[in-house]
Amino acid sequence: MAIESWITPEETPALAEAAMAVIEGRLSRFSALEREAYWASIRKAYNTPYNPPVSKRTAKAAQVPVIAISTHALPAIELQAAALVSGALAAEMHTV
Repeated sequence: MAIESWITPEETPALAEAAMAVIEGRLSRFSALEREAYWASIRKAYNTPYNPPVSKRTAKAAQVPVIAISTHALPAIELQAAALVSGALAAEMHTV
C-alpha cells in the first residue's frame, strides 16, 4: 500500500528537529528526569512492533484437566420453570 505524503525525504530532518524543539519547549516546565522519561516512552512506543512475534513458550496450548459434571443430580427442568413462574407471580401480585 503506497503512502502519500507532501513531505520530501530531504525535509524530514529539519521538520523533526523543529517538532522536537516545540515539544522540548512545552516540556520545559518539567524536570530533566521527567523529560527524559517522556522521551524514553516515545522511543519505546515507536520501537515496539505492532504485532510482536509469538514466543515459543506461549505458543503451546495449556493442558487443562477436564472435569466431568454429572447432570443426573440436577432437578428436572419442569421444577425450575415452576419455581421461576411462581416467583414472577409473587412479584407481580406484590406490585399490584
